[in-house]
Amino acid sequence: MKCEETRKKLDAYLHGTCTPEEERAIEEHLHTCGECGRYMEEHLKRQASPDADPAIPELSREEQRKIVRKAKWKNRFATSIVVFNIFIIISLISMMATGIIYAFIGTDANRVIQTAVQMTMPNVYSDAGGTNIKVFFNADLEGSLQKRVGSEERYVGKYHGKMILNHLNFSREWVDGRYDLDLYFLHPQVFASQQEEEKESYRRGANETWEALKMLPEGTVSELAVSLDDVYSFDEMYQILKDYDVEIVWYAVDTGTEEERDSHLLSMGETLWGIHEYALHSLVEEDVYQEKGDGHIREKAFKNGLALLAEHERWAEKVIWNYDETSIKDIQKYVDEHGVKCYGAVLTGPTKELLKLAGNEHVIYAALGEVDFWNWYNKDAGGALYH
Repeated sequence: MKCEETRKKLDAYLHGTCTPEEERAIEEHLHTCGECGRYMEEHLKRQASPDADPAIPELSREEQRKIVRKAKWKNRFATSIVVFNIFIIISLISMMATGIIYAFIGTDANRVIQTAVQMTMPNVYSDAGGTNIKVFFNADLEGSLQKRVGSEERYVGKYHGKMILNHLNFSREWVDGRYDLDLYFLHPQVFASQQEEEKESYRRGANETWEALKMLPEGTVSELAVSLDDVYSFDEMYQILKDYDVEIVWYAVDTGTEEERDSHLLSMGETLWGIHEYALHSLVEEDVYQEKGDGHIREKAFKNGLALLAEHERWAEKVIWNYDETSIKDIQKYVDEHGVKCYGAVLTGPTKELLKLAGNEHVIYAALGEVDFWNWYNKDAGGALYH
């Protein structure tokens, strides 16, 4: 029944003179039409006014009010059902749209986070990251943070990212609530520019590291950051370190920005850039399973990493401490002109094998990181549980 017909039959309905079919049709219309419900209420008010012709008994008027209240509540309930159904439909549509969007954005964001972490944190990398799709274009990112000490990968924390479309909020969660920065580097140009007294203080610092390695027992493995007397290509670094039973896990790369800091020792957040061995698998397409050699692949990986961060600078600045967009562009220009050269590396292996580097003429500084029990062998099986 339409609005016009309902209003014509309203008096007959209130007096109870409609047919049962007409009553049902009017009630169904009142349940869904708020405008006619309000019209009915105004009609009753006019009937109840002192000037109105008392055509309807008082009792009938009370019953009419009940009818109006019932119609109102049914109308509100029906409206709520409609709104709820619309909300469910919108939520489902938004979830599907969000899933489609983050199938691309989520993968890119995780790559940027992992690349930024492993290029600015010595010997820290992320080997896995996932995207948890939410509704209304929200998503949660999460991945593990690890490092290598000896032959074992050690879990040191995880990262969290919350995304709303292209906006990223980023945080790290470390094991025991913190991550100790023990790996420091000394750039050779910075060392050469110092007075002899300053140079001697760095030599003393390196000697303390060598003494600590002497005191550690034979059955241990360690993590060591070594700084070299000049900048070298990847292949040249392999030649310098080829006679030692150690593994290079992270390379400190010369970017032309190392002399800009007040602090001469460089660590995370202090213009320290590099490349982790693990990152090669995600930043280049070539076969990178050789332990040594293929320096051109490492060069390509570093340049590809810089290009990825420059392309997604809004995400990169959330991950990198003291992020500077201009700095990345300057670094890209610098390595294009000078090549990708290294002035240091994070090494891991048997403690006493690392101690032999004290006699290497190219090593000008060393910093000791973590130490663990002997694990310098290949296990038949292994793994980890995180949940």
